[in-house]
Amino acid sequence: MNKKSIFLLSAASMMLFASCSKLGALTADNFTVTPNPLETQAGTVPATINGHFPEKYMKKKAVVTVVPELRYANGVTVQGSSATFQGENVAGNGQTITYKVGGNYTMKTNFAYADCNKADMYLTFNASIGKKKFDVPAVKVAEGIIATSELYKKTLATATPALATDGYQRINKKKQEANIKFLIQQGTCRLRETTLSQSA
Repeated sequence: MNKKSIFLLSAASMMLFASCSKLGALTADNFTVTPNPLETQAGTVPATINGHFPEKYMKKKAVVTVVPELRYANGVTVQGSSATFQGENVAGNGQTITYKVGGNYTMKTNFAYADCNKADMYLTFNASIGKKKFDVPAVKVAEGIIATSELYKKTLATATPALATDGYQRINKKKQEANIKFLIQQGTCRLRETTLSQSA
């Protein structure tokens, strides 16, 4: 084997080792967020994230912590509840994801509402293999906030109500009176002798 062949074999081995030892980027296709767009509930913004680690992504000694972030247009960033996932050879408390098959997971999170309807939800990652940390780019997974409940409360707190009585009456009471004159010793009612008066 000549020097050129040895060099090419060595370079290929290094490339293979490098590709096997890194954690690559994930895409929005790996995640589904419910609801999307997000929606406020009682002053918070809840979300359920369904994620998928593809096959041969989670190295056997890897640990990946997924941290949801809600980035508001006014510059405020709020972090939600994180979840930790680990490879097969890691002795930890995270959910184990196999290297060959990959795995699915579901995590729930809750963000504080920052009085801004424009926001994007990102997933950020703290990733490491052994003691070595890796930079996994953040992924945008949802956008927008339907804040009807918060806007409704704000409107009630600031608006001046206009109150007016209406003329509706459920029952209209009416009374009619009749003065009927009968001939002596007769029970026949003569209409021309009848007078009617009406009052409310």
